[in-house]
Amino acid sequence: MKKLVSLILALAMLLSVGMIAQADEPIKIVWWVYGSEAPIDTQIVVDAANKYSAEKIGVTVELLFLDEEGFDREMNADTYFDMTFTCDWANDFATNAYNENFYDITELVKTETPALYAAIDQKYWDVAGSLNGVIYAVPTLKDMASQQFFRMDKERYEAMGFTLPEYIEFRDLEPMLKAYKETYNDYPMAMGKAGLTGMTNSAQWIAGSYLCSPYHLAGTERENQIIPFWEDEVLMERYQLLHKWYELGYINPDAATVESQGKEVRTIRSGSAWPGYYVGHTSWGDMEVQGVCYAGPFMSTATMRGAMNAINAAATEDKAIACLKYLELLNTDRTFRDILRFGVEGTHFNYVDVDGVKAVERTEQGTNNWSMDGFVTGSVVNASVTSNAIYDWEKIFEGYEKALVSTLGTFSFNKEDVEAECAACSAVMGKYTSELLTGTIDIDAALPQIKAELEKAGIYEIQKEAQRQLDEYLGK
Repeated sequence: MKKLVSLILALAMLLSVGMIAQADEPIKIVWWVYGSEAPIDTQIVVDAANKYSAEKIGVTVELLFLDEEGFDREMNADTYFDMTFTCDWANDFATNAYNENFYDITELVKTETPALYAAIDQKYWDVAGSLNGVIYAVPTLKDMASQQFFRMDKERYEAMGFTLPEYIEFRDLEPMLKAYKETYNDYPMAMGKAGLTGMTNSAQWIAGSYLCSPYHLAGTERENQIIPFWEDEVLMERYQLLHKWYELGYINPDAATVESQGKEVRTIRSGSAWPGYYVGHTSWGDMEVQGVCYAGPFMSTATMRGAMNAINAAATEDKAIACLKYLELLNTDRTFRDILRFGVEGTHFNYVDVDGVKAVERTEQGTNNWSMDGFVTGSVVNASVTSNAIYDWEKIFEGYEKALVSTLGTFSFNKEDVEAECAACSAVMGKYTSELLTGTIDIDAALPQIKAELEKAGIYEIQKEAQRQLDEYLGK
């Protein structure tokens, strides 16, 4: 990792002294990034980023924010873009690659942007950014394994006599919920209809939220089996516990119908992150938090495809190269990366020293007007750490060596022959998902009906085709 960092810095210096040819007029690229809506200060930040990138590489961007539905809508409408966010859970990478919507950058990324190619470990190019040996996307370096944490109110739980551990089983959270309810007469696990973020990530989802391959089956006689969600014992126990906790009043009664509980709620939340991410004071709930891991790390093609950027197959070669050079600058120039990650220095953030570490401290304007998940505008690894979350990416990536690794390799399910059945099963699950994720529904009582509806919709036909493809992929 240290050698890689040195190489990146050396190449970045070469870039800064003119290795990238400047155009008389900057090339403008249209970049679709993930987000439900554009932050208030988007134009201010984009103007600052464009000034920097125009001087460095002769490329500027128009930044457009799209959510899952927005990506589907714009892709189906053939709306033009130059570069787009893609992953395993939004603007699906495999589907777009199969449909030849993305540019083949296999050779271009090596010849035109060698520093970008060197900055990303080969396994991420091979596993995440590729399909059938062709590179279609540039992986975003972030948490490359799936690891779920409870974000907990450290001060309150310690005041109640609990010592927050580094790891906890999902079921063992119950005494803390009980104590919180009794002490504060509030919902300790208040949530919106999306439930606990990342809670279902202990399995690889092969089709929708109904067919999966759980990580915990790796190394057992059931590995490489694609199963209906109700055959995943880990997930079912969580659904059962959530319903129990809902009945006990630990979850708000309207959870399945509201979008979220807002930042003002002091409670337990869940998120997919990495060790050290949830620590210290946070504006969320205005409290000191601590992360307690309850699942993972798990590593698979899906986790490595958690965030990437791909280029429109219809783009000209000049535009494709411009996109790659832009991503190269993001991956090799921390000053530039920090602009798109944190905003304008002095306006949205300031650099501070924390025990010898140069870190970012957001201003109120930065927190309110330019704040989003770090992966949205580039690799999280390449940005500065924040003053309230100091972590070492080298150690985090070393920790991935101990991750439970999927046995499915780079398998991606091609749904083309069962598209109608997949749509029907997704429609069935759409009726129940929010209630399952919030504990509103008794899974044991509802399961016979859910099974019957999914069977009628064609779940077993999908399972058979997915298993056939997986077996073929594995050479069985």
